Amino acid sequence: MGPAAVSVGGGARWLRALALAVALLGFGGAAAAHVQDFMARVVHLVPRDGALQAYVQLPLALVLLPPHWQANGDQAPPPFLRRDADGRLAVDVPALHRDPAGLRTRLREALRLDGRLGALEGARLDPLAERDPFTYLPAVEQHVRPGLALGEAAELDLADAVVSLRLRFDAPAPGAAPVLAGSAREWSELGARAVNIVRRHHADGRVDSYQSLGPLHLVLGAPATPTPPQAAAAPEGFVGYMVSGFEHVLIGLDHVLFILVLLLGAGGVARFLTSSLAFTAGHSITLCVGALGGLSALAWFAPAVELAIAASIIYAGVRILGDRERPLLAPVVFVVGLVHGFGFSFALQSVAPSLSGSFVSVVLGFNLGIELGQLALSLAAAPVLWAVHRAWRHPRLRYQHALVLPCIAVAAMWLIERSALLLAVLS
Repeated sequence: MGPAAVSVGGGARWLRALALAVALLGFGGAAAAHVQDFMARVVHLVPRDGALQAYVQLPLALVLLPPHWQANGDQAPPPFLRRDADGRLAVDVPALHRDPAGLRTRLREALRLDGRLGALEGARLDPLAERDPFTYLPAVEQHVRPGLALGEAAELDLADAVVSLRLRFDAPAPGAAPVLAGSAREWSELGARAVNIVRRHHADGRVDSYQSLGPLHLVLGAPATPTPPQAAAAPEGFVGYMVSGFEHVLIGLDHVLFILVLLLGAGGVARFLTSSLAFTAGHSITLCVGALGGLSALAWFAPAVELAIAASIIYAGVRILGDRERPLLAPVVFVVGLVHGFGFSFALQSVAPSLSGSFVSVVLGFNLGIELGQLALSLAAAPVLWAVHRAWRHPRLRYQHALVLPCIAVAAMWLIERSALLLAVLS
């Protein structure tokens, strides 16, 4: 499943929001839901050439709206903003181009180190669906280049706007505990609900991770969750990655339904094991590819993957209803696994900023957690299906057909919803 910002299945979105407690109540208008889904302020602090480089990603509304802005009020739009045809706040992109100095001033204030502002070296404005996941530091550095990258669109829905910054600060003294803080002028309503994820990188490869809720004010002293070099083998960190992958399988209803359909169509332990291995091989490949974030930066990619996942459940279910000798061949399941792997990668991107460790350790641990989740689901469902099979007495309706029909119906509902979203993105 994708992160909340890109998830399109109504049932799966609700389950994920309930389980992870990340869906927050909206502000002013339907499009505002996007801002609620992307509440994270992500910061990477990296020593560079005797200074401290800061990469920051946060909702643009946090920077451009004044502290006491009322979401449902009728105030005149602040600088760089205007009302669109539906009355919602939109970013006036041409105004940004006309006053780059004023914009730079506002953006510099987004972050302070020991009360001082940094030098703004670069900024990038993106719609939510096209943002970099801000997880893997080399990708972050490539994403936020020097200069202002504001795009050429006439306007952008403020609720859908994310800004990524590149700031340079004087390096703190060795052994000091610098204080990292946000702007005193940020929109307080959004700032009070923000999730702050800060990763302080050290020259020797260590990474200290910090998390907080509300206005950003962190003392970067003794590390909250230190990550030494070669931490991929550390049991504590690896267990955390596995737990995260395990949980995302259990709350991803579309993945749960596909595992159930695999069980219903297996016809035996050997065939189920073969199909499971093919599914694992497929999703392991695309989980690694998708976790890098390049493909998911395409606005249409996440909705297309979610649509394909729903279609895969329907396809597998129809094959079972057709009473074919081998309803799901291993090569077919492998291809389906490739699709589901991208879905898992969206979930990984949503949690990886809060996980310390190398890219390889995060991906391997998360993928192993997925495998354990699939195994747990299979072990829990198999005896139930066996009991239903033993008790089934309907002369003309097979129990597999009776159980797979609701799966097809739910997936068909998702297919309609996700098709509508994909068309909206493409239009």
